[in-house]
Amino acid sequence: MKKGLRILLWVVGIVLALVIIVSLLAGPIAKGYVNGHGEELTGRKVHVEHVGLNLLTGTVNVRGLDVYEDDGEEIFAGFDTLDVRAHLLQIPFKVINLRHITLSGLHANIIQEGKRFNFASLIEHFSSDDSTEVEDTTPSGWVMKFYNINIRHASLNYDDMLNHKGIHLPDINLSVPGFVLGGDEGSEGGLNIGFDKGGRLNVDANYDTKESLYHVDVNLEDFSVQNLDSYLADMLRYDDLRGSVNAHITADGNVNDIMKSSIGGTVAVNGVDLTGSKGPVASFDALTVKVNNINLDDNSFDIGEVRLNGLKATYEQWKEYSNISLLMPKKESQGVTLQSGIEEDDDKPAEEAEGKKGKPMQLHVGSLRVEDASITYNDHTLPDEFHFPVTGLSVSADDLTTAGGNNAQVRATLPGGGHLMVRWKGDIVNWKNYQDLFLTIKGLDMRQISPWAVAYTGYPVEDGTFGLTTRLAVTNSELDNQNKIDIYKAKVGDRRKDISAEVKIPLKAALYILKDKDDKILIEMPVKGNIDNPEFNYMKVVWKTLGNLLVKVATSPARALGSALGINSDELEFMVVAPDLHGLTSEQYHILSDLSAIAQSDPRITITLTLHMPATDDAEAAAKRNEWLNEQVARYVAEQGVPEGRIVVVTGEPLTDKKAKAGYAITSEMQIEE
Repeated sequence: MKKGLRILLWVVGIVLALVIIVSLLAGPIAKGYVNGHGEELTGRKVHVEHVGLNLLTGTVNVRGLDVYEDDGEEIFAGFDTLDVRAHLLQIPFKVINLRHITLSGLHANIIQEGKRFNFASLIEHFSSDDSTEVEDTTPSGWVMKFYNINIRHASLNYDDMLNHKGIHLPDINLSVPGFVLGGDEGSEGGLNIGFDKGGRLNVDANYDTKESLYHVDVNLEDFSVQNLDSYLADMLRYDDLRGSVNAHITADGNVNDIMKSSIGGTVAVNGVDLTGSKGPVASFDALTVKVNNINLDDNSFDIGEVRLNGLKATYEQWKEYSNISLLMPKKESQGVTLQSGIEEDDDKPAEEAEGKKGKPMQLHVGSLRVEDASITYNDHTLPDEFHFPVTGLSVSADDLTTAGGNNAQVRATLPGGGHLMVRWKGDIVNWKNYQDLFLTIKGLDMRQISPWAVAYTGYPVEDGTFGLTTRLAVTNSELDNQNKIDIYKAKVGDRRKDISAEVKIPLKAALYILKDKDDKILIEMPVKGNIDNPEFNYMKVVWKTLGNLLVKVATSPARALGSALGINSDELEFMVVAPDLHGLTSEQYHILSDLSAIAQSDPRITITLTLHMPATDDAEAAAKRNEWLNEQVARYVAEQGVPEGRIVVVTGEPLTDKKAKAGYAITSEMQIEE
């Protein structure tokens, strides 16, 4: 063997021996240094079980590394195994090539107390004290390549001590086949997270370095909403909330302009059941939302479909609260100082403030469907419990948009076999400019609303079928609402003596008077007004109109009943008697004939006619005069065939009303047997 070759072999052998020796010694040395000087290096106690280094293969292996909290007792973070393999021969060419990185059993405990986290001291330890240091932005020329990056079975605990909430992620896995910094190669990776109370999140991402384009694919499988209990507690106070979420979302865009990204996919929420402190509040079988495209730069949301199945909701009302209000956390009155570092300028130009509002939202929903829904309203504030279930509720709409006209239909089944139907057309954004709503209620069993009738009038409803037709139109803030009420065979019971009614109306008499010969009540009730007027209140106008009608009927029953019978006379309740007392005139005989017809229409009606004559000095003559006139009235009424006792003629006190012509008049008062 030539001498030169022998020397070369000796050199190589020595180098290899040195590499092996260094590899064998470097690990223990590194372990000892970390365990002995870890607190000096990091500001925290650090312990490692094993450090291995192989310069021949470019491998580093670390086992059992733990970083402790500031107290040196509890573990802040650590891992079971770290295995790194590198191409060391590429380092002289400014290339760091890590061909394999595997981190197993990573665990971390993040604790927040107020605004401070338990890792704050680590950040402070490594931060620079030199505030004048200028960051070097000159390109380094180095290329960093990372391949086969794997994080396996990591876990993360986060606890917010002040607000008593947190999240536990027991199984986090990350896989990145390749990632390059400073080169032209693309990158891709995948993240998999398991949640403590059920569900997994899978994220796959690809990045094109040359074009700066990215694609992200997100899959959420059987995610339990109970994972969010501690956070939802800030918004809702509930006893129990169950449900799961499945989602598949994709996002494509350019990292240089994230706001122009295109987002789409499907989100499905299943088996939701919300229970409050007073019992069930709402549940549904499935809510599905299909997103065609969301573009945040344009503030546009193109939703292909929204479908809700099997909704069941209950609204409970008590005097001081409802089951919905009990869900709302009470807001504590306390002073809060916001330190944003930004001073508000009240003198900014109006156009600048307007410019910051951004683009108006553009919403389009291709199909909206609510199917097989039911809503129950229970009112515990009334003397009698009010229970009103609406079932078979469905909502359908196509091409809903914020950019123009829309239409939708609502159908539902009411208690006792009634039906509700609504057809709506209108503008969502500029809703005051155009609305057209048609609503019908047919076949509602009026006994279902008896508790309301008892509370407001004192009368229980014993029978009747209710119908309503409403046409509501709004044009440039002007409301035109036409309402037609249709009631058949309405019947109320005796006035409840234990009830202090809201309104004093003889409802039984009023309903009787309003009925026609076919036992129907037809009421037309228009409502008009300008909805921009702060004094305009739709429901107040409706109830005022309806109340005025009932009061008018109750206080002027003869006139109201006469109109129902086709008798059009404004003098049924008051007729003037001629002062000469030569007998009744033809007009007065006609009025008496109309009153006789009213008295004969139903055996429950009694009419009292009262003769009012001026007082005179001759009491005996006045008595004879009154008796003579009463006999004339009674004889004529009897000739009309009115049964005895149905029209009673009496003498009353003189009237001071000017219409009585010096006190000569006959008034009528009608009573209906309750």
